[in-house]
Amino acid sequence: MIPRYKVDMYQGADWRPKLNWYGGGLFMGPIEEIDPGYPTKIRVTAHGLPSASDTPVIISGVEGMTILNSKELAILQASRVDADYFTMPISTVACEWVVGTGEITYYKPTDISAYTAFRGKLRSRVYKSDTLADMTEANGKIIITDNDAGIELNLTAAETALLDFTHGYVDVEGVDAGDQVHRIFALDINFIRESTR
Repeated sequence: MIPRYKVDMYQGADWRPKLNWYGGGLFMGPIEEIDPGYPTKIRVTAHGLPSASDTPVIISGVEGMTILNSKELAILQASRVDADYFTMPISTVACEWVVGTGEITYYKPTDISAYTAFRGKLRSRVYKSDTLADMTEANGKIIITDNDAGIELNLTAAETALLDFTHGYVDVEGVDAGDQVHRIFALDINFIRESTR
């Protein structure tokens, strides 16, 4: 089952939703150092977090600074500092860490450099053959960033101004070097018409 997301598209405005394909395996590593403050700086040697965007990270087992531990439905984004450090948007100013406790877990970005193409079609109904927009890397409607497996869809304000639908759907696919097609994610789009035209 592929992930499905709900997004809005505003008529007459640029539409640039970006999603990251986290299918590169699971990373787990012990926390080696925590520098209290806001944001909180954490060291995990060779953590592998991408530099192009923030990454959802689960923190568990931290003692003393228990505020860092991820809670159900509250996974926060880690921001890479360098190869060994990252920050979390949590204040630990008045906390004291129990040294040697805690670990991080996250899903690594997929290595998409081996994929030969990415594509998607915007339709007003899944079953309709007519497309509202054909999206590929070649026509600039899909923008890829390898570092974080980022897949960004790109319609200009002029293009969305010409659209007229209520709900739309896009399945984004990748084609690998062996010409195998992989469905990566799907978008359910709520189209919000502009009243001033």
